[in-house]
Amino acid sequence: MKVKIPYGKEEKILDLDKKLNVSLLKKPEFKGVWGAFDIEMMKSLGLPFGTSSLTTIAKRKKDCCIVISDTTRPVPNSLILPYIIFDLRFAGIKKENITILIANGSHEPVPESMFEELVGKEVLDENIKIINHNAYDDTQLKKIGETSSGCPAIVNKKYLEADLKICTGLIEPHFMAGYSGGRKSICPGIVGIETLKVFHGVKAMGDPNSKSCQLENNPVDKMAREVAMMAGCDFIVNVSLNAKKEVTGIYAGDIFQAHEVGCRMVAYDSIVKIEEPVDIVITSNAGYPLDQNFYQTVKGLVEASEILKPDGVIIMASKCEKGIGKKEFKELLLEVKEKGIKEFLKSHDSPETFKSDQWEVQKLTQVLEKTKNIFMLSSLDEEEYKYTFSTKINSLEEGLKNALKLKGHGAKIGIIPQGPYVVGKIKN
Repeated sequence: MKVKIPYGKEEKILDLDKKLNVSLLKKPEFKGVWGAFDIEMMKSLGLPFGTSSLTTIAKRKKDCCIVISDTTRPVPNSLILPYIIFDLRFAGIKKENITILIANGSHEPVPESMFEELVGKEVLDENIKIINHNAYDDTQLKKIGETSSGCPAIVNKKYLEADLKICTGLIEPHFMAGYSGGRKSICPGIVGIETLKVFHGVKAMGDPNSKSCQLENNPVDKMAREVAMMAGCDFIVNVSLNAKKEVTGIYAGDIFQAHEVGCRMVAYDSIVKIEEPVDIVITSNAGYPLDQNFYQTVKGLVEASEILKPDGVIIMASKCEKGIGKKEFKELLLEVKEKGIKEFLKSHDSPETFKSDQWEVQKLTQVLEKTKNIFMLSSLDEEEYKYTFSTKINSLEEGLKNALKLKGHGAKIGIIPQGPYVVGKIKN
């Protein structure tokens, strides 16, 4: 049995002995709409969910802010944006009055050298203004209220002041917010760090409902919804993708109604049920762009742990060509090693003690509480591996060999080629 595992912009082929007890967790093979994309896109903008057409909404608006994801998400902006911009200009908005705002959350800003990769040559040649959101720059931000849980709603001023507000994005399972896309473009995408201190705080992250494909009673999603309602949004354009990163659906219109339709589709596409937990999980972080660093790789580890028996083994393929992540993330990883999980969480459980990227570390600690048997294939060097709580392997075959030594040749093996894009659920 041969299985393709995404790794960077390539794939690793894992050849498995047919005698092994293997369950393969894959998405249904939905075809992309590439051939009819122009028709589907125009239809979605003209007949959206829960609101009027984009051109109708845009009429008599003086300017527009379009929120897009940063380079960590494979959103096909080069396909989506030209249609949105065309409709805006058709409705009378001049291109010099259109701004593309990159929803970096607390991530590093996207350098100008990567703008063409992010939005496509056609949009870049239009000379549309493109700016990075900065969660740490108070001059960019404005407080507009508080959520019911006391989270301050601090949002990008450029977005708030725009006459027409549009959010774009990708709907996929999100390991703490249920699903990405929709309201997540606003929160956490374009909010201030003081908002993120609560949104990504220890309490919200530790809630058992803060997980993939879970919106009901999810405190993280509830905060995002309330912030989005305060900030406002006139129109969204979200998409879903298949394993080949082809567009399988376009969900345009009202920020809540269109997103809900997309989430239903993605749930059907992404949730795969298995009979019982497994001893070994072989997975990836879905390849480029999500496996650029170890920070993002935590997502794949979290999803793998959901179907793993206690003290099981995770074999992760994630290229991490850009290293571990930000300096703050690395420092927090070392802090966990020094203090232990319980003391680490205790020392960062309030907005006053919050540190950037601690939410990703907290999610990693949830994996480590289930197992410390992690083998990882990556391009990280020996020095970088000390941050990962994993053992370096040079091939997936080596990882499997090590795992079978620990768990025996009769071990139950779950393989999730698409990593965090597939959510394994135990049937009972």
